[in-house]
Amino acid sequence: MTTEQNLNIDPRRLFNLGANLIAAGFIKQNSTEAKKLFKELKQGDAIKGGQLKSEKTGEVIPIKLELDRKEFRGQFNFPNFDVSIRALLQKFETEVRKDKELKTLRTLTNPETGEVLFNVPSGLSIDDNINVLMMAVKPESDCIIVKLAFMEPEPFLVETPED
Repeated sequence: MTTEQNLNIDPRRLFNLGANLIAAGFIKQNSTEAKKLFKELKQGDAIKGGQLKSEKTGEVIPIKLELDRKEFRGQFNFPNFDVSIRALLQKFETEVRKDKELKTLRTLTNPETGEVLFNVPSGLSIDDNINVLMMAVKPESDCIIVKLAFMEPEPFLVETPED
């Protein structure tokens, strides 16, 4: 798979692909399977999540799910991860409700790697710690990686004026 092929994938399709992969892995299956997937991701493994077939060439591209939790604050366990995933998917749903065709979907692209970060941050407070979860899609030579990334929360905090 070349970088040129990756750039031809519509970001809206990548967004839907990532959202559906996350929902399938953590929401639409039983908690035992979701916990198993969480445990594998927590260990730093990229987990096979399915495949994407090119409409033009018929080429099948594996899709993997990955987690970057370096910036997570607090205790990283399944209940805290689960509430973070649910909040992210709720935020995605809100974006889709506002713009059904995702015409205003905001993305940030790394021109060197082709990674697309969807600028739809989901922040929440867990045990007095602010955590921000975002989704990115990164092309690799042999697959596409959907990456869940906890981000440094400070840039997302809005200061409120004091009375």
